[in-house]
Amino acid sequence: MAERDARARQLGGDAERLRPEPRPHDAGMEHHVNEPKVCIYPGCERPAVPPHPLGGPQPAFCDLEDHNALTAHQERQRLAEERGTKG
Repeated sequence: MAERDARARQLGGDAERLRPEPRPHDAGMEHHVNEPKVCIYPGCERPAVPPHPLGGPQPAFCDLEDHNALTAHQERQRLAEERGTKG
């Protein structure tokens, strides 16, 4: 059941704002805490860099300097072209 929001007075009258409980299939809850995040560079199996201690999202790439968004995109394009010429 939803919890009562203490700021309900801002709505005026007898109105009450309810906050629903998060559901397991909601967006943003798909990544399991127990699973280590893996680098998204094509073919890389190394663990992704841990999140910054002051907060923010965990990076998607490992600590290799050439594993970044640009080179990953270029590698995916290269692999797609390679599959297209061989097929």
